Amino acid sequence: MSYLKWFLIVIVILLLGGYWYAQPLLKVGAGYAAKMACSCHYLQGRSLDNIKAEDLNFSALKFIKLTHDQAKDEVAASFFGLITQRAKFIKGRGCVLIADENVPLPPEVPVPAMAGIVTPLPVYDTLPQGLNADALAQAVTNAFAPLPGGGTRGIVILHDGHLVHEKYAPGFTEATPLLGWSMTKSITNALVGIMVKNGKLTLQQDHLFSEWEDDERANITVENLLHMNSGLEWNEAYGGVSDATTMLYKQPDMAAYTRTKPLLFEPNTTWVYSSGTTNLLSDLVRQTLGNDPAYRSLVRDSLFLPIGMHSAQIDTDQSGTFVGSSYCWATARDWARFGQLYLQDGQWDGYPILPAGWVDFSRQVAAGSEGVYGAQVWLPDPEELSEVPEDLFMFRGFQDQRIVIIPSRKVVMVRLGMNEDKTFALNKFIHEVLAALPE
Repeated sequence: MSYLKWFLIVIVILLLGGYWYAQPLLKVGAGYAAKMACSCHYLQGRSLDNIKAEDLNFSALKFIKLTHDQAKDEVAASFFGLITQRAKFIKGRGCVLIADENVPLPPEVPVPAMAGIVTPLPVYDTLPQGLNADALAQAVTNAFAPLPGGGTRGIVILHDGHLVHEKYAPGFTEATPLLGWSMTKSITNALVGIMVKNGKLTLQQDHLFSEWEDDERANITVENLLHMNSGLEWNEAYGGVSDATTMLYKQPDMAAYTRTKPLLFEPNTTWVYSSGTTNLLSDLVRQTLGNDPAYRSLVRDSLFLPIGMHSAQIDTDQSGTFVGSSYCWATARDWARFGQLYLQDGQWDGYPILPAGWVDFSRQVAAGSEGVYGAQVWLPDPEELSEVPEDLFMFRGFQDQRIVIIPSRKVVMVRLGMNEDKTFALNKFIHEVLAALPE
């Protein structure tokens, strides 16, 4: 055999080997791109070209090709025609990734009549003493400095429940739904709290899923899942193929995938950040209620509607379960309302949305978390924040989505954007905003 033939054989082997190695990662990337492009197009009204340039401009996603099937309300993302993933816009459910072609998609559901309403926030007739409007505006302007991968897209600042400043990047407004990523976990915290208030769940409830009945996973409690110290095996890495990326971009039923994970640690001893456990909670709520209209009503009628979060929507997976770990979209103003609910100890206009003591419970340190995590809620991390008020807590998501809540200062700060994770100068932003507000 000639040297040329041997050379060609080696090249083919290398190409096949490279494809075999890269295929799982490319499938995850295509799933991410299809889901994001579909949501940004249908929920934000943006073009695919704009989405690719501003939201899919990093790593191998730069090489993705997006196509839109308007007749089917589908967006496809493809790497060189070899790996393709699709997401479909379904009314009332958002954009659903088609992770398995053999699994039926959930049907359309009614869209709330008020979904498109932008409800105003209260404003001061006269600014309170100690509020420096110019300094506050400068602090917010500073937060819009360009960052690797993009920058801030929306900021809303509330003081004592009043809107004192908001600002948006070009192309985004107070009416634009923005993805909270893992801030959605705190929405799930609220849904579980409402279930507890209604007597449907208890924190110490165990024997949660039938698949766990014959082993020690039966001892995992609702509280363990909220605190992310269930002891279940989990890898949350996002740089490649992990449990988190497999769940989000390759599984039609995310909770079913997570229920297969074995127990590695005794519950309530070891903290492992896990989007999987949040989706277990979302599915537990669904199973406990027993029918999907009640499941949807819990989110809409017991949480979003009473506090005026009319824009908010949690996308579902292919099985119809809300992706409670990652996929809530809402305007910056409505995210601020959610933060205000927790600042007000779960009360809204005198009505208890959350059970008494739920916010205090949510801020209690989860065992094993070294003081940085509560129950689907973040506590100040000394490596990120310094000299901040002791009662500060946060809702936090990928790419520096943040809702900062400081009850002692009556302040809620919302920051939403698109950038490389942890590049936003959060500590500086908090200090500059607080310096401009009354003590």
